Amino acid sequence: MKVFVESNFIIPGLENEESLNFDESELTLKRFFERLSEISSNRLEFIETDFLEINPEDWEIEINGMPYQNYDKGLAHILKDGDKVGIKILPIGGG
Repeated sequence: MKVFVESNFIIPGLENEESLNFDESELTLKRFFERLSEISSNRLEFIETDFLEINPEDWEIEINGMPYQNYDKGLAHILKDGDKVGIKILPIGGG
């Protein structure tokens, strides 16, 4: 299964890649992030394994241009071959 990745920052381990290939026939969004963390050179964690959602104050996550929260199953949503996952880190405001 091929999943395309779009981000507003360089994801460690994906510096020159725009997609990832997975052996799994069914891959949830949560498992996608776990696998993405595994290939990251410094083990960047996007979610903690016991969490059921991603903190919207830290990350904006989309599947094919739609916020993942709009999918009925959220992080349990099963990705399809060719899906695009958008990962945006939200800037921290300050003054």
